Amino acid sequence: MIRVFIIISFLFLYGCSTFKKDVVECTKLIAPKKAAEIVVNSEGNSPVYLGFRGVQKFCFKDGDDIEMELSVNVRAIRNDTTNEDYVPVNISVVSLDLNEKEFDRDEFNYSQFLLKGSKIVDRATTFKLKVPAGGQVLLGIK
Repeated sequence: MIRVFIIISFLFLYGCSTFKKDVVECTKLIAPKKAAEIVVNSEGNSPVYLGFRGVQKFCFKDGDDIEMELSVNVRAIRNDTTNEDYVPVNISVVSLDLNEKEFDRDEFNYSQFLLKGSKIVDRATTFKLKVPAGGQVLLGIK
């Protein structure tokens, strides 16, 4: 009976180790200047600056590829703070292979709320995508 318990415990613990992700070095992440900062009109037709204010990346081995998890902070800055408003935000993350062909893509579109009296508003958004070995990742806002 003890032998059966030990064998079952061993199999259970061995099986749990397969859920552990192997952390690897992240591939190159590029946010071109024209895609990293833009000025858009809010729903109230006021100009709002949008730009990246920090990116954290975590990468894990996934077979021959890499699974990348990104946390992207977008900052909205406006001059007219007299009213509540919304600004449309469209973020795209694209992984490219060695031949610069699209391999994977993740996009997020939302309206960022701008509270009355708030000049600066930050929002963090997370993304996941697969990156081929030797590939690179492009990040942009529009």
